[in-house]
Amino acid sequence: MAHLKKNTRGAVPGLAVHFERKTDHHTNKDIDVSKTYLNQDLMSGGSDMLSRFNGRLNDVYCMKRDDVKALATWIVTLPEELTEVPHEKQSAFFEATTNFLNERYGQENAVAAVVHYDETTPHLHYAFVPVVFDDKKSRYKVSAKEVLTRHDLQSFHEDLDHDLKKVLPFYEKGILNNKTLPFENVAEIKKYNDQFNALKNELADVEENISAKQAVLKITDQALTEVDLAEKQIDDFKQALSKNLFGKTVIKPDDLDRFKNVLATMKKATLQSQHETEELKQALGQVKAQLADIQSDYQNLKETHEALQKRQREHQQMGYAMRDMLKNDYGVNSMKTSDVKARYVLYKLDHDVLTKNKKIADSWLKALMLAREDQDTKISPTRLDHGIEQVKALINRIIELTRDLFKGPSL
Repeated sequence: MAHLKKNTRGAVPGLAVHFERKTDHHTNKDIDVSKTYLNQDLMSGGSDMLSRFNGRLNDVYCMKRDDVKALATWIVTLPEELTEVPHEKQSAFFEATTNFLNERYGQENAVAAVVHYDETTPHLHYAFVPVVFDDKKSRYKVSAKEVLTRHDLQSFHEDLDHDLKKVLPFYEKGILNNKTLPFENVAEIKKYNDQFNALKNELADVEENISAKQAVLKITDQALTEVDLAEKQIDDFKQALSKNLFGKTVIKPDDLDRFKNVLATMKKATLQSQHETEELKQALGQVKAQLADIQSDYQNLKETHEALQKRQREHQQMGYAMRDMLKNDYGVNSMKTSDVKARYVLYKLDHDVLTKNKKIADSWLKALMLAREDQDTKISPTRLDHGIEQVKALINRIIELTRDLFKGPSL
């Protein structure tokens, strides 16, 4: 739903042109200029993005290097659940998102907040200068590395989701709905896709080369026939010269021999072209065989991908049903992260889905202990205590098995 990019100063003018639609000649074919009037600029003040960017850089310290990431941009796409709601609710979603971003990165650092409704899916472009306070030199400085930390990026979607649910009553499903496939499957599909496309391009190149060679061969075949005919005519002509009644020859036989050598070279070139064409045909056959294998793998992976999508849709429907039941039947609108983690562990224990990894078992124990210490937890203390005892016993078994493994057989 949200995507971050870090940009150098050199990229800012081009971004400003795209964000603020300063040209009618767009390279992006998805832009529908008839809808551009619907776009919203959520920054007030009447200035433009470039002047705001330069103004903020004048207020803070920024190294004079071309590779410094002086501008960060978030693209936040409208969730699927809001694509059919009235325009006012969509606008409220983007305004609430902008408020969240202003709060997170500092409104004084924001240089653009533009909503595009003239592309395939409505989305927000939010741009800001990543500024932090330098304690050593007592001044503000530009540092994307210190602002956009790993922790910030890991918590971003969850924090945004929590904030939007708090301020938007119509926003229920949220952005954390597990609609995407696991990364490994997507990466695997992309790998086969890339191989498939590369082989298709290679096949097209070979076929084009074959066509060119065949065209040359057609011409050389014709030339070869003409060469054979010319050789025969020359031999006949030499015979005729030797029988000249006047005892003289107008053309010397040596000249004719040299001419025959030229024709022989042409003939050799024709045969070479035929040989190269045969080699290309063999290469084409190999590429087609490889392509068939890749197509088969691609089809299998595509079917696996579709099966995973179907399973996830079923899980998603079950998730919606469970959330509806919790909300409308039991009055539960939200659940703490600590409770979610603890319930996950308890579910595993209840169904005897146990781990053999001590590190994982330790994390289970920690999750249950945190929930037990939380006075606001909705989980029964008795159930938590029982779960803690189960995990402790599990950890002891893992330790004993590990000790026996390293002890080795007794003598």
